[in-house]
Amino acid sequence: MTVQTGDQLEKLYLCYTKAQLDAQYDQQTLVPDAAAYMRRWRARSDAFIASHPPRTLKYGAGAQESLDLYGATPGAPLHMHVHGGAWRALGRQDAGFAARGLGAGGSAVAVLDFDLTPAVPLARMVAQVRMAFLWLRAQAGQLTGSAAPVSVSGHSSGAHLAACLLDRAWWADAGLTAADFGPVLLASGCYDLHPVRLSARNTYLHLTPEEAHRLSPLHHLPADLPPLALFWGAGELAEFRRQSTALAGALLQQGAAHQATELPALNHFEIYDCFHDPASAICRAAQAMPSGQTHAPQTARRQSSKERLS
Repeated sequence: MTVQTGDQLEKLYLCYTKAQLDAQYDQQTLVPDAAAYMRRWRARSDAFIASHPPRTLKYGAGAQESLDLYGATPGAPLHMHVHGGAWRALGRQDAGFAARGLGAGGSAVAVLDFDLTPAVPLARMVAQVRMAFLWLRAQAGQLTGSAAPVSVSGHSSGAHLAACLLDRAWWADAGLTAADFGPVLLASGCYDLHPVRLSARNTYLHLTPEEAHRLSPLHHLPADLPPLALFWGAGELAEFRRQSTALAGALLQQGAAHQATELPALNHFEIYDCFHDPASAICRAAQAMPSGQTHAPQTARRQSSKERLS
């Protein structure tokens, strides 16, 4: 470690100084036009909502504890989607477009709303996503007539929140097992919050070291897991790529059924674009992993350019 008093040259985490770590957790250092992607997501969502009006349902009593349910035909399996937005932006109406790709295989897709930071602590957001999962699991028969487990997906901070469903202590408290879950698809998330807490993001997350550990899915995986599919882009920030490969490594070590895929060239926002396209690698994975299907553990692979559809 090299330290020069009075500046930011001290290595704070891995090979990064404080300024470098801040940049690694700031998407706009790599994609300065991030707002353009968000406008596109909202326009696509508005169009999809207009052509496929969802049912808006409450999963809790709070003002933001609601979801939009798309394609709830009789017998359809249920899928729960958690939007991203750095834990502080976007909502279900910005993420409705994801139901187009995720529902192409016949699933009913529930797109969640929940409170955002800094209005509520991150632990409250995790609790709301868990509440929504339990509500959907309990209501599955009434909503679609399907008794199949609920599958889950999330992107970016939504992938972190979705991964927080895979927590051994919460499973014990809630009486859950892997059989209660369909496949879980996680794209470009943060699964260890220790470096996030050390970065500038903690100016609004306000995580203590203990909270960062407790809310890091990487450290609390149950022994038995549902099938998982992990995706990230080769064009993402190095720390976001490392976060996904670290989770893939933990799953491999544990012998958990999973697939882990790096998509060439795609940046963090282009990864979410894939949720709109039923033919994308991400949506094909969702369609190919019906409830109850398992996959042998795999090491991370790089998808060929011929396979990639963004």
